[in-house]
Amino acid sequence: MLSSVKRSSVNIYSLQARYASQHLSKFASIDPLNLSVKDKCQNLVGGEWTGAANYIKLPDPLTGKEMISVPDTGLDEIQPFIDSIKNTPKSGLHNPYKNKERYVMLGGVMTKCAEVLHDPEVFDFFVDSI
Repeated sequence: MLSSVKRSSVNIYSLQARYASQHLSKFASIDPLNLSVKDKCQNLVGGEWTGAANYIKLPDPLTGKEMISVPDTGLDEIQPFIDSIKNTPKSGLHNPYKNKERYVMLGGVMTKCAEVLHDPEVFDFFVDSI
């Protein structure tokens, strides 16, 4: 409720103007307050971001208006997903017993995420995104 009050009282500028944080500019690729059906989500398969032949327009839960487009991946498009699953070891890709260095690295990533969330602009970006 608080964020909806904030939205109505703020004069909306560009993503860069609202979220000028040096941290945020390194990863933010959307403007969460100005999403439209022109913005399209993608599928992640085999480490690659891919689109789909068809998209579904999701409504904004607050207004009911169309908010963003998400892939409506059809049966004729799922073979890359099946191939990716077949190439995944039974123990998974993120098994801490098989790849301890990766877990140490991911711990460092999470530590950095926690630090960056103390930046008010980054925090506000994620609140608005959610």
